[in-house]
Amino acid sequence: MMKKQFNSIEEINHELKILDVKRDLEFHRMVKSFDDLKEAFTPFKLLRSTFGSVTSLVSNSNGIQAFLVSTLIKFIFKKRS
Repeated sequence: MMKKQFNSIEEINHELKILDVKRDLEFHRMVKSFDDLKEAFTPFKLLRSTFGSVTSLVSNSNGIQAFLVSTLIKFIFKKRS
């Protein structure tokens, strides 16, 4: 990596301001990503995602697979009741 040459204090200060803004931007991106991750793991989102996957599996499967998946779901809900 080549070192950057500066000709004045103003150039250094300008580069430091740019780096500071970049650091702040990356920090806010990281916080947003963390918030998005927390949101993805809310109970409602997990439940909706699970049932969406099961619905997709059943609708794209043959009769035997659909029967087995629906029987498994019924069994799980009966166990919890």
